[in-house]
Amino acid sequence: MKITIIGAGAMGTLFAGLLSKGGNDVYLLARNKKTEKILKKTGIKISGITKTTIPSSKLKITINPAEICCPDLVIILVKSYDTISTVPSIKKMMGKNTVILTLQNGLGNYEILSEYLNKKRIISGTTSESATLVKSGDIVHTGKGETIIEEGDFSGQIAGIFNRCGIKTVLSDKIESVIWSKLVLNCAINPVAAISGVRNGEIIKYKNLFEVAVEAGKEVVTVAKKMKIKILFSDVTQIIKNVCLATSKNTNSMLADILSKRKTEIDSLNGAVVKIAEKLKVPAPVNKNLYRIVKKLEKSN
Repeated sequence: MKITIIGAGAMGTLFAGLLSKGGNDVYLLARNKKTEKILKKTGIKISGITKTTIPSSKLKITINPAEICCPDLVIILVKSYDTISTVPSIKKMMGKNTVILTLQNGLGNYEILSEYLNKKRIISGTTSESATLVKSGDIVHTGKGETIIEEGDFSGQIAGIFNRCGIKTVLSDKIESVIWSKLVLNCAINPVAAISGVRNGEIIKYKNLFEVAVEAGKEVVTVAKKMKIKILFSDVTQIIKNVCLATSKNTNSMLADILSKRKTEIDSLNGAVVKIAEKLKVPAPVNKNLYRIVKKLEKSN
């Protein structure tokens, strides 16, 4: 399959490496010439759970979407605040049979894409794979998890290819529930770690941090219920604890962004929840405060 991956960060590099290793024709669309130059020189190195090296000769690396004609699949793995910036690139490369898959965190990505592109060709999904970027082209595969994509005309073929490449993938006819269930965890764990400067596993070691995470998660569940969206677990406290234990050594993406003085995805996570909560007149004070503190940390960077 001819696959374009937009986003050469940790997750984009991970998927590019695994899909290329699996024999697919992979194009990696980088953001700038510096990243393009590095990737063309070094290729991709994955360490950690997966150990593999993909030479640059096995990949097509470019910053110019016009060089990528009519891929079968475009996977979007940029930060949620960059979703809108992918639209011109997709339009330049998209053929009549191209399918677009978003595996991004947070709310609003599908809606942004469907506003400008043919929504019949867009698939929503989410992934629990995790990776840390050491430097361009060099990542550590820190956690294996399930990738879930919504059922559709093209989803089965994509899932089959992903599974053959070692990316465990299943289909769901309740993708909104899947996305919101992950949102509960991201809104609970990511900002607490980012603000306190600790890895995921340390959150449960400190009673005050864990209590804040749990309350944030419960608020998101309340908002989802108000919207008649079913969350896929019943015990919020236990699932947050389980995820913190399973990813105990992870420096989550929001903490990594703060440490690297980058913009975070707080607007599409807690910020998005707060906006919906205000419209529905549902109290969400913990999410509101987490949002405000992370935004202050961003500004101080």
